[in-house]
Amino acid sequence: MNYHENCLLIVDDEAFILNMLADYFAGLSYTVLTAANAEAAMKLLNSGEKVSLIITDIDLPGISGIELLKITRETRPEVPVVIITGLKTLDFAISAIKHGAQDYIPKPFELGEVRKVVEKVLRYRKRSEKKDRIFQYASAMNINFDIPTKDIDASVVASYLARFLLNAGFCSKDEFHQFYVAFMETLINAIEHGNLELPSSIKGSDFEKITFFEELREQRMKAAPYNERMVRVAFMFNPRCFSLTVTDEGPGFDWQQYHGGERHNYQVSTKPYGRGFMLIHHIIDEVYFNEKGNAITLVKSNDAEG
Repeated sequence: MNYHENCLLIVDDEAFILNMLADYFAGLSYTVLTAANAEAAMKLLNSGEKVSLIITDIDLPGISGIELLKITRETRPEVPVVIITGLKTLDFAISAIKHGAQDYIPKPFELGEVRKVVEKVLRYRKRSEKKDRIFQYASAMNINFDIPTKDIDASVVASYLARFLLNAGFCSKDEFHQFYVAFMETLINAIEHGNLELPSSIKGSDFEKITFFEELREQRMKAAPYNERMVRVAFMFNPRCFSLTVTDEGPGFDWQQYHGGERHNYQVSTKPYGRGFMLIHHIIDEVYFNEKGNAITLVKSNDAEG
């Protein structure tokens, strides 16, 4: 596995451009990896290479540069992507920025201009990493979100909260993933079974039931009053513990059928529904519901704090 503080992955199907960029940045003491297409680039990323930045042509054979950008944002969100475009309009460059590209380079280009873009993006990345590290000194934090169902992205909220715990030194990387899963399940329950009033019992495990559930979900995400209901998130943190309360505006539900009270009495669900509560319960120390069943509170203590 190669490692360098500044390791670039350059992706271009034109050998001349690929070799020119590779030789140029290697001469500037960068570690350089190259790929002639998106598939080869993804193979390098999946192999665990410590890539600092990706420079990719937008027009690649097979999987396009835009698709590679989207995949990178999902699988390696910490790696910035710079797009090279040979198109004379800005439409594709703007599309790339909207999909998460940090910057773009129009063809034809001068190597010095490419270097300026690369160094600017890497400086921004280092500043972001420093900002993340400052959370290790956090003594307390309270944050509240009131988000309409039509606008909420459960993955974004769950990732933000779990990453805060990681950056604050509250959890390890393995625990980060566990908290992310617990937060995702909590938010999805509030969205789907709370505000959208989709019974978990209709989810099923066969293709037809899954398809029906997804179609009904999409319909209600576009229809009032379901999509206008709010999801309220209240997160409180200190180095000893955190609590997360998620409240929806749905009719509530009988939570006692899923929650057995004491941890050792908790019933493991073998059905395609109710498993979210099982996962949450085995990750989080304490789980509470309000009487109506439209608010859940997760409490987790930091064992390292004693």
